[in-house]
Amino acid sequence: MDLSEAESALRERAVEFAETEVEPAAVEHERENRHPRDVVRRAAEQGLTSPALPEEYGGGGLGITANLLVREALYAADPGIAEAVTGSIFGCEIIAADGSREQAERWVRPVTNGEMVTGAAMTEPHSGSDFGNTRTQAVRDGDEYVINGEKVFIGNGAIADAVLVFARTSDTDPPHRGISSFVVEAGTDGFHREELDEFVGPGAMSLGRLELDDARVPADALVGEEDDGFYQAMRTMNGSRLEIAASAVGAARGALDRTVEYISERETFGTPVADRQAVRHRIADYEARLAAARSLTYETARDLEEDADLAEEPAMAKLTATTLAEEVASDAIHLHGGYGLLEEYHVEPYLRWTKVAQIYDGTNEIMREIIAESVLDE
Repeated sequence: MDLSEAESALRERAVEFAETEVEPAAVEHERENRHPRDVVRRAAEQGLTSPALPEEYGGGGLGITANLLVREALYAADPGIAEAVTGSIFGCEIIAADGSREQAERWVRPVTNGEMVTGAAMTEPHSGSDFGNTRTQAVRDGDEYVINGEKVFIGNGAIADAVLVFARTSDTDPPHRGISSFVVEAGTDGFHREELDEFVGPGAMSLGRLELDDARVPADALVGEEDDGFYQAMRTMNGSRLEIAASAVGAARGALDRTVEYISERETFGTPVADRQAVRHRIADYEARLAAARSLTYETARDLEEDADLAEEPAMAKLTATTLAEEVASDAIHLHGGYGLLEEYHVEPYLRWTKVAQIYDGTNEIMREIIAESVLDE
């Protein structure tokens, strides 16, 4: 794939950052289950957190491919810290695209500068992929909105300086037409948060549960128009799914590279593990499938940058890449033997992250349904 000069420079910075900042800190943050705010700040200074956000708000002004290049590099080094870095701007794309200039200056620019971390709250206890059935309510009261509801599994939810919260503002049929988005800042009265510590995922990730109990936000916290929130989120979904696919490609690459290095040095019964045909063929299959998943992901990104009307291609990319990443990560542990379960070899976090990747931004079952609809229901 041909890259522009700016994209090539960005990829070089991302690879160097992964080697010098992410990989050396990975085991420590994993052991301590600590969000790497310091690493996120340094990544922002390098322009790695927001390469596709508008330049006028401090972003790189590049296309979706730029996001994929950064993700692939960082997730190869460590999926947990990579999730913290790339997820530090959750919600900012919507604020920049659909919000006012004042809102973008207030919430997007500080994120691109590394001064703030944001989150986006869609998932609720009763629904994940069924986003249209959001139950959190936002009611206009003079110059304010009063928000009540609960959100769960929210990236950065417990640590974000501001969270883009999706809430119902109208009772409509179908229900997805009555959802709006609001920026709720940390410290808002009635806005309660807690960290979800006991989940299967890399330790550097931060997931939170949010409760909004008569949380009052000013009317200018509404992003865009009332009842447009569902469509705001859907407009970002194809790009988000490609980002997950690129992240999975990176994670698979990282797990596979660690495995190749290990089996090239490890001997059993007097023979290097890498010399055994069954192992060699397994590695060869993964290399071929990884190249195919990467090609699909980046080709679809280029099409998306040209405003192509896409649905099944991003779904195919996410499904293919995250499924492959799980298989590679699982075999990485297996081929390391008992050492694959030790922190210092740092392969098992890749497997734990792959289960996260198969769930958020639409489960892989949803991806299959999107693909099946394009094939069977036309």
